[in-house]
Amino acid sequence: MEIIVSDNQTAKNKEGIKANTLNVQGRQVGLGPWLDEYLDSWVQAIQDPQLSILSDGSFSMPTREKEAETFQLTRKEGGANFGIFALPEVKLIGVCGIYRVNQRNQSGVLGISIFDKDYWGKGYGTEAVKLTVDFGFRFLNLHTIQLTTGSFNTRALRAYEKAGFKEIGRWREAQQLAGKRYDDVYMDCLASEFEAPSPGWFTLQD
Repeated sequence: MEIIVSDNQTAKNKEGIKANTLNVQGRQVGLGPWLDEYLDSWVQAIQDPQLSILSDGSFSMPTREKEAETFQLTRKEGGANFGIFALPEVKLIGVCGIYRVNQRNQSGVLGISIFDKDYWGKGYGTEAVKLTVDFGFRFLNLHTIQLTTGSFNTRALRAYEKAGFKEIGRWREAQQLAGKRYDDVYMDCLASEFEAPSPGWFTLQD
């Protein structure tokens, strides 16, 4: 699947940010602010039933308007959305972020999708998870980050474990897909147990 972004990387959009701007660079991926112009690529990608189900366990064929509302709500609630870019070409391959932020409890929820299938199973998702979680701990001052996925999503489960998440429980047979039952798998990561990736976000020097 070809992911299309603006060819004019020097032009600014309504957010006042250049397309393909990166906030942080790892070894394989960089994260940059999620811009409205990326929405078309995302909405087109999740018309693929396989990708949609692996992203959130459902295939609802969402509209651009609906997805825009979701991203806006994340920001209103104190979270953050990022585009995931493959390096060194700075190609948009996915989306990730921290949502449902609760500042009193210092908690949040991780969301991620590598929507370019050419980059599946190659470590891009694992590094993107690490960079996103580190952002949550470092800049949102979170103590714990949680996620939920289906037991059928074995590739994602391996990536989450490699990134530092631990399984904390299951809701058995909570999902039905194509006539089969699957568990909801709950995982979390604590700031005290997390090892920040390197290269990654900057660190202030004493």
